[in-house]
Amino acid sequence: MKKLLSLLACGLLVAVAPAFAAGNTQTIVYPTKDKPSFLISVPTDWKLSPAEEVGDYFHLDGPTGALFSMRTLEGNESALNDSMKNCLEMVNEKFDAVELGDAQDWKPSGLTGFYAVGTAKEKKSGTPVRIALAWCALPSDEIAELWFITDLDDEPGMDQANKIVNSLQAP
Repeated sequence: MKKLLSLLACGLLVAVAPAFAAGNTQTIVYPTKDKPSFLISVPTDWKLSPAEEVGDYFHLDGPTGALFSMRTLEGNESALNDSMKNCLEMVNEKFDAVELGDAQDWKPSGLTGFYAVGTAKEKKSGTPVRIALAWCALPSDEIAELWFITDLDDEPGMDQANKIVNSLQAP
């Protein structure tokens, strides 16, 4: 649990990043424009892989190799605990030497959440990576789950992923 909270802290680092240049972004509405739970701004050069159903992950792939995923969960403590447990299991399945910082409070666009950041090494390649996990309460009584992974030396990817996380807002 502490490791997951630490990953969330990494996600909050994005809260201090400046916004994207207006002409180079697109707004993503999750899960649908008819029933939005949250919105984020994404650079236009990121590849989008929309979710099939509500609760599924919407994936974004950055031009530098940065990976970003998001979804919503039921807005209750059990769903949040399950999400944190599943995220940590996924991280530990795919990565070695996982080290996460402590969870930090996060207030994107006046919402309430937390994040953690850390480092790890890909099991297959040994590539060092940066990991960030974040959760945020939404006015729709749901929880936004956001996470991203970048190569440790991918500063442009990290900067863009942080900006995406910090662009989170309620509709």
